[in-house]
This record gives sequence, structure tokens and C-alpha cells, in this order.
Amino acid sequence: MNKHWLILGLLLFVLSACNKQEERDDRPYLVILSLDGFRWDYPQMANTPTLDSLKKAGVIAESLKPSYPTKTFPNHYTMATGLYPDHHGLVDNYFHATDLNRIYSMRDREAVMDGVFYGGEPIWVTAENQGMKSATFFWVGSEAEIKGVRPTYWYQYDWTIPFEDRIDSVVHWLSLPEDKRPHLIMWYYSEPDHTGHLAGPESEELKVLVEELDACLADFFTEMRKLPLFDKLNFIITSDHGMNATSNEKRIFIEQVIDTSQIEYM
Repeated sequence: MNKHWLILGLLLFVLSACNKQEERDDRPYLVILSLDGFRWDYPQMANTPTLDSLKKAGVIAESLKPSYPTKTFPNHYTMATGLYPDHHGLVDNYFHATDLNRIYSMRDREAVMDGVFYGGEPIWVTAENQGMKSATFFWVGSEAEIKGVRPTYWYQYDWTIPFEDRIDSVVHWLSLPEDKRPHLIMWYYSEPDHTGHLAGPESEELKVLVEELDACLADFFTEMRKLPLFDKLNFIITSDHGMNATSNEKRIFIEQVIDTSQIEYM
């Protein structure tokens, strides 16, 4: 081969590699936070300057409809896969998988970490298969190996880990060297769902909790703005479902509606 053509070919290869690296370096980062059970109107019920500022700086959905059933595990995995529960397999927080003859429970560590229960392809698997590092902090499904893939960084669920510590982990991930830094981060917090169930979605306790979360988010974005790559960061704050208030007057006694002797327990 003519040496001039060889040199030209090498130069084109180097330029192509540089362009691909530049494209990779220019890819934005996506940080998705889910606040469990965060009803759409909580910012109107409480003082939430951080969420209000995000609304002004970005966009907000007028409304969202969760998938059925409106439970934490089905909806979080729906967000991850884009599939309805009857297509991705997590049809409830607890269920009997008849095809496997096994019980799935969100409190059963062995089941939660078994990829056999998880259908579809969650977005972190897609990212990893495209050569993009991902990180998850308690997102449903991310503790299991799905299609032979796990996120580059992930944690085993521990509800006792404070929100502030989870913030520190996200900051750490985005502070890693570029070749180790995840471009997709999905993290989860079990509030305000927990407080909503205990005290009610329109309670004073819930209002205080929402304001505490907003203050934590203020600290989070303060740390984010310190990062050199802040302008490349995209943030999504979402939730899996809302919550309605109820009372003793609204109770339905199932025995008065159906013949309970006909119920088959599995």
C-alpha cells in the first residue's frame, strides 16, 4: 500500500475516534428522582420554594395517570421499562407467579434480587448495553440481574438510609472521573408515601414532611451547581402514584357485597 494512503487512513481513523469520543463526552446526564406517593398538589399544600423554582425553570406535567394497580413496585418498574404491569410481570407488591409457582414479595430479598420476575428491559439495561454507565439507588428491579445485566453502581435496599446520605451518593457518582461516571442515575425515596399512609395525605404531618423534602432538595441542587458538568445535567422529579384521603364513613364491608365463602385463597 502506498505510504501516503496509509498515513491518510490512519489520520482518518484517529479523527473518527476523536469525533466519537467528543460525541460521548458531550452526551448529557440524566438524574431521575422518584418521591413515593407524592401527590400532584402537595406543592400547593405546603411551602416548597425548591420545587416551585424547578417548575419555573423547567416544565411540569399537568397530570399523570399511574398504571394499574397503583402500587409502588408495579409503577416504578413501569417507569423503568415503559410497559404496563401485565406485560413486565410485576403486577403487585406481593403476588403469586403462577407460571413460576412462586411468591413475589417486596420484603423477600431472594425474590427481589431474582431476575426471573422482571420482564421487559429497564432503561439502565439499555444504557449499559449501549456502553453507558448507570447508577441506581433503590429503584425497583435494579437489585436483580436482568438479561444478564445490572447497573454499574447499585445498592441493596435499606429503608434506614437517610435522604441526605442518598444525596451524597448521587453527588459522589457525578464527581467520579469521566470514564467511571454514570450518565444515567435513578434514585428513590419512600416518602411522602410512608407519612401519607400513617397520618393521611392532607395532614399537618404530611405538610411538614413535604417541606422537609423540599429543603433537602435545595441542598441537593446547591451541591449540583458546584459540579463542573452542571450545565450538562438534566433532572426529572416524579412519583409512582398519589393518594386520596379516606375515613371510617367511606369503609366498604366486603362481606356485604360478595359471598366470602366463594373466595379461593392461594
